[in-house]
Amino acid sequence: MFFSIGSINFKLFFVILVFVCIPLLIFGQLWYEKTTAAIENNAVQYSQDLLKQTNEYLDFYMNDLQQASVPLLSKPQVQSYLDLKKETSSRYERFIISQRIQEDAFAGILDGRSEIFGISMINEKGMQVHNYIKADGYLNMKEIRERNRELWNDVENLEAYQVLDIDVIHETPVLTIVRKVFDENTYDTSGLLIINLRLDKISDIVSEVTSSHFNDVWIVNDQDKIIYHPNPRELGGTFSYEHKSSYHENSFFINRNESLKTLRVYNHSSQTDWTMVASVPLGNIIDSLTTLRSSTMWIGLLLIGVALLFVGGFSFFLTHSLTHLQKLMKKVESGNFNIQRKKPLPFYRDDEVSSLYDSFYQMTEKLKHLIQEVKHSKVVEKELELKNRESEFQAMQSQINPHFLYNTLEIINSHAIIENQPMISKMTTSLADMFRYNVSNSKKIVTLSEELRQIRSYLEIQEERFDDLTVSIQCEEETAGHVLMPRLTLQPIIENAFVHGYEEHELNPEFIGIFGEKAPDYYKLSIVDHGKGMPAKTRKELNDAFYYNHDLPDGNKTTKRIGLINVHKRLHGNFGPPYRLKIKQSDDEGTIVEILLPYAEHVQDEKEE
Repeated sequence: MFFSIGSINFKLFFVILVFVCIPLLIFGQLWYEKTTAAIENNAVQYSQDLLKQTNEYLDFYMNDLQQASVPLLSKPQVQSYLDLKKETSSRYERFIISQRIQEDAFAGILDGRSEIFGISMINEKGMQVHNYIKADGYLNMKEIRERNRELWNDVENLEAYQVLDIDVIHETPVLTIVRKVFDENTYDTSGLLIINLRLDKISDIVSEVTSSHFNDVWIVNDQDKIIYHPNPRELGGTFSYEHKSSYHENSFFINRNESLKTLRVYNHSSQTDWTMVASVPLGNIIDSLTTLRSSTMWIGLLLIGVALLFVGGFSFFLTHSLTHLQKLMKKVESGNFNIQRKKPLPFYRDDEVSSLYDSFYQMTEKLKHLIQEVKHSKVVEKELELKNRESEFQAMQSQINPHFLYNTLEIINSHAIIENQPMISKMTTSLADMFRYNVSNSKKIVTLSEELRQIRSYLEIQEERFDDLTVSIQCEEETAGHVLMPRLTLQPIIENAFVHGYEEHELNPEFIGIFGEKAPDYYKLSIVDHGKGMPAKTRKELNDAFYYNHDLPDGNKTTKRIGLINVHKRLHGNFGPPYRLKIKQSDDEGTIVEILLPYAEHVQDEKEE
């Protein structure tokens, strides 16, 4: 019975012998070769990831350095210096401006950046200003000035921001970085900012990540010139790619011709157009893995042998318990849920087999409850179906009333046309458009174009009411289609103008204006009336509530104020800062309410981020 063909005992021995032991003997050598290749691939992948991480750190540093030089260009003293003319300006004037640039503008970028060897600027008249305070010892400024003039003579071939080759100043290898300075009025190149960068920071970045892994690391520019290497003698030399096609396809190359295999890894930065190259003996990074692989293989074989000794006795207890559980399951299949909770052997007291029995007994109990719950759920399902039908009927009723009103307004419009009453026809059409926009439009967010179409209908009715009313709407239609706002934003503000700006002060409405103005980060919409404004205290309270996005005190809440607060909260709640309301003016000459609205593409970009 122990070795019967149908028993689990036999199946376990068969599986282990046929599908474990024999394949291990047959494919052992193949496995060895495959694992060696996998270890090499992992080593290559790790080296590539490490080099990529180093390159990303370097990109971040170079980008930070580039951004740090931007504020310098907008300094007033820098622009003044670039506008100086050598023939008309006095020596003292040039000295004062140069001194301010050295102490203020240049100091701002030099502070905290010990890696900057020095910084210069030359204008189109050839005048130069320098700050090499961090350089050690005496400097030959004549050579620096001559190099700067050569760069200015070649300014047409330079990019707006460009990293040049390695140069040597005062026996110090430096990386030269140039940035064009543009005239604020003509946008022509009016000067050149030249930064000489020590290689210390680049060396720190490379060493921090790669020193424990790679032997040699190069940084090569797009002209295959070496701009960084631990050995200073290599700087400025031409880098030779071994099998350059391998560099483009795989970003690594393994030299297998040497007695000690050498791995060379490449990583190219699209930001700086530099290629980082690292070299390391392959044995240094895979020896520990191959040793671990061999140890694991022998331990695995030993464990398989031990497992074969114990599997027979263990399978006997396992099959006995499973057979008993099978009999219990057949009882449940026949519909008999009255099963005695009993475990077959004390051997399975706290293991998976014991848990399996517990789960089986719990399952039988739950099945009893589920049968009862199914009956109850059918009753609940019927009730929900009736409620859904009732909701659909109510929704249908809610649609009937708007349609009835539209039809009624259409009939009125038709009679007005027949009776030659254009004013009544126009007001009826405008009222229908307003009602359709307010009730039937389900969109929460609309474009400014849609909102303006609705408010024009509202203002057409008001123009018929008030003969002296002048309406001016000046918004570019093309831009308005790309500006977003919550639906029904304009009407509450304009209603406030009529009610609180004119009617409360017994004034005849004479002007309502809506003016749009484009800005880079938002679209400003101004609503203007010529009524009587609100007190200065009220205006301040509302502006504070808009700016800090909080409610008004309970004692200061009125219909007018609550309406404006609600409009602001819907705008701020949908789009966040800086989009809000602002009361720019409110006095005896009238009120101007500004609304800052987002562009649709800005909202889409924020969602993607």
